[in-house]
Amino acid sequence: MTVMVGAAVPWLGAALAVLLTLPRACGYDFVLPRGQPSPSSDTYTKNYTMPGAVPKVNDAYLCTAFSLDENVEEWVVKFDPLASANRAHHMLLFGCSDVDQNLMKNGYWDCGHHGVCMGGRIMYAWAKNAPATNLPKGVGFRIGGKTGIRYLTLQIHYSKPLPEGVNDHSGVRMEMTQQEQKYKAGIYLLASGFTDIPPNTEKTHADMNCVIGTTGEPTDIYLFAYRVHAHVLGTVISGYLFDSAKKEYTEIAKGNPHWPQAFYPMSQIFHVKTSDILHARCTWNSTTRARHTYIGSTAGDEMCNLYLMYYTDRDQGSETGGCGYENFPVITHNLPADSDVPLPPNPLLEEHAQGENTQKETAYTYNAVEDSSVELEKKGHSRKDPQPDNRYQVKPATFSTYDDGSSNLPQSPQVPQGRQMNHDTLEPVLSQAPKDNKPPKQSAYRLIRNWGQKEVRYGQVVAVGIDTHGDVLVFHRGERSWDGSTFIGNNLRDKVNPITQHTLLLLSKDAGSILHKWGDNFFFMPHGLTLDKEDNIWVTDVGLHQVFKFPAGYGHGQPLLTLGTRFESGSDNTHFCKPTGVAVLQSGEFFISDGYCNSRVLKFSADGKLLFQFGKSSGSGLGGLRLGTATPGTFSIPHALTLADNDKEVCVADRENGRVQCFAAASGKFVRLFQYDDWGSRLFSAAYTPAFGGRLFAVNGPQMFGSHQISVFEVDYNSAKLLGSFSPNKQGFSNPHDIAVSADGYDIYVVEIGPNKLWKFSLGTALTAHSINKTVTALSTPKIEVKPVNRFGEAKAVSSPVTFSGKWSSAGVSTVILGLLAVPIVVLTALTLIIRARRTGRFKRRHLQNGSLGASIRGLSGKHENGLNLGSLLNKHHGFEKVATEDLDHDAPDSGDSDIEEFSQVATRA
Repeated sequence: MTVMVGAAVPWLGAALAVLLTLPRACGYDFVLPRGQPSPSSDTYTKNYTMPGAVPKVNDAYLCTAFSLDENVEEWVVKFDPLASANRAHHMLLFGCSDVDQNLMKNGYWDCGHHGVCMGGRIMYAWAKNAPATNLPKGVGFRIGGKTGIRYLTLQIHYSKPLPEGVNDHSGVRMEMTQQEQKYKAGIYLLASGFTDIPPNTEKTHADMNCVIGTTGEPTDIYLFAYRVHAHVLGTVISGYLFDSAKKEYTEIAKGNPHWPQAFYPMSQIFHVKTSDILHARCTWNSTTRARHTYIGSTAGDEMCNLYLMYYTDRDQGSETGGCGYENFPVITHNLPADSDVPLPPNPLLEEHAQGENTQKETAYTYNAVEDSSVELEKKGHSRKDPQPDNRYQVKPATFSTYDDGSSNLPQSPQVPQGRQMNHDTLEPVLSQAPKDNKPPKQSAYRLIRNWGQKEVRYGQVVAVGIDTHGDVLVFHRGERSWDGSTFIGNNLRDKVNPITQHTLLLLSKDAGSILHKWGDNFFFMPHGLTLDKEDNIWVTDVGLHQVFKFPAGYGHGQPLLTLGTRFESGSDNTHFCKPTGVAVLQSGEFFISDGYCNSRVLKFSADGKLLFQFGKSSGSGLGGLRLGTATPGTFSIPHALTLADNDKEVCVADRENGRVQCFAAASGKFVRLFQYDDWGSRLFSAAYTPAFGGRLFAVNGPQMFGSHQISVFEVDYNSAKLLGSFSPNKQGFSNPHDIAVSADGYDIYVVEIGPNKLWKFSLGTALTAHSINKTVTALSTPKIEVKPVNRFGEAKAVSSPVTFSGKWSSAGVSTVILGLLAVPIVVLTALTLIIRARRTGRFKRRHLQNGSLGASIRGLSGKHENGLNLGSLLNKHHGFEKVATEDLDHDAPDSGDSDIEEFSQVATRA
């Protein structure tokens, strides 16, 4: 073992180098001098650093991004930190599929508000002056080329602002190669997002355990390194591999979060099957603190993260996964007794974790990967795991069940796809929808090009609603944007200047032209919108922390009802904290989703008296990474509301949990849940229509982890079957924020933030085989008529709604009879043409295909060789043909001066 240390204090440098390789008082002989060649001779280094960042507030989370060459695939084999704990609290490196270019204009951005990136995964984490990480030979993180990782994003948490005039260039140097490695590396994260640490308590635990196959791992993984992270109160973080068949625990990691937070080598390579369970326990000691402490992003909050670095199959494996919930309490109940016993004190390591990083020249390396180290369940061949050295002992322990004899241990891994509850009961019984691994079918809705785009110029378009006449009301932010400087904590920075532009625009259903403009010089940060049965306008303002009810037509701009306290956030009966949406029952009672801070839904009487509330926080969701399954009835940003099933249920778009939860409107009791792999981890809004037996339309949003097309998804409300999806040009949205559907189910509107757009989709006149009560229905063609005076006192064109009828009119019957009589005439005409063609020698004999007359008619020569085909007319036909979604009009102007994305998810943090 060789170590390069400063000549001034050789004894201290040597001692620290040895201690850094002894995180558990075990002898690891893994230290290499800085600059020593990696196993591959064709490696090179690149620096990825902050471009002179200037954090201006405490606990700032700043990000910068670097584009990769999409024609060159690279493999990262070593991470060398260029940072010190006296400046950077921690540092994360993400591989991303995309980054908002507007965020990159200044070189770096506030990713505590706008998020890190789209399609991201953690590649590296660093804190407390940890040394470099040298991956095993043959293992690397794959980026660039055709991998889908088009950017690297560096996130740094600064606890405090830097001194005046000091810019930061912290970052990481990576050793890379273009030589393909045998295995690809990944990070599996076990983390808690919602623990309450009481004051003056010696031991508080947070436990997470998951079957890894249910959390995004398609193949087995091989663990070789770990890293722990907590804040001041953290004492120890432990990790276990649990064998549910033998009921045995194997300790795989144990670390002190106050030591340098490196990726420490494991004693052996641990083979984890997709059916295995990983468990993590964090322990805090709050005996010196007289207040409650919660999981959060600031230094005064706490964290609980166990990072496990692994390698897996290069082609079939995943590079990311995670677990954020305690799915099996019985495993927690039987943990080994020393799971919360701290490691022995080590003052030198704790001292090294502070101040300037003096050990940048050291690096950890890990157990060698043998040629036969990955075992895959593939036909025809397998590869075996290396033999363990048994330095980490299996701990069988006495395993006990609960008093009722249950253990709740998994029998086989199952991945939830879509769940709903039996409609006849309010007991929360969830059933799984079948998983077929197929993308949803393309829905029949088509884009109405240029609708509402030419005349209207939007700011950030946040909400959309439909009135009783079918016209469309849009809520936007005008010249204002929600960015990292908008709020100080939960309170608005600018409480003086309202938005001067008209924030409410009423558009005609037919052309999207502006009928009315309202809402100037009143709102500060618009968010949610709905209209009730009398066309009263209900809106939320997250800057004012208030909810307003205006009369139909906006009246004189004076609210009929105001809830919440102006500019004051809170969680009591008279305060909201960034309320997001409203849903109004036919009775006049209404629900409010509250929201970004409080994770609750409240029900009020028609005159604004609080009736009850429900919901609690399910945690941050770790910035879009779904770690296990959040408990029903908990929320991570309840972002929008819709009423369903004839007002019997209120459904909540649970944004950061990527799902829709529905509750009994009368009691707030949980009823059903919709969640699908195709939605990804973030679900922004949902809308319900009673048409077609009940349909739920949901729109997802940008993902930090994984890659999912952003679309509108159509779901059968009663069966929970995912019917299809659609988006502009079938290429996906960018940043959708809200959705509305007409009562007849024909028109759907989606609004986006960055680019600021309003999209209209329609079924038009050609439909898929939708049926109402399995009865053929007649459709009346929409008619445009001019009524002399509209509901606001002016003449305007209005559209009569498309109507459904279960009965046939006399005119309709006559039309059908004439159509049936015309069929034999068409057939006789066709036969005459065939006979004439044969006599003139212009008919080429072909075999009939399945007895189809159309197959013969296709044999006509000449310019109609491939033209006439009566087969589809004469053959049995079920329903209507699907209408293809129209292409996006690329010439449509980009609507909106401000295209900054509202990405107010909780950023993933170390």
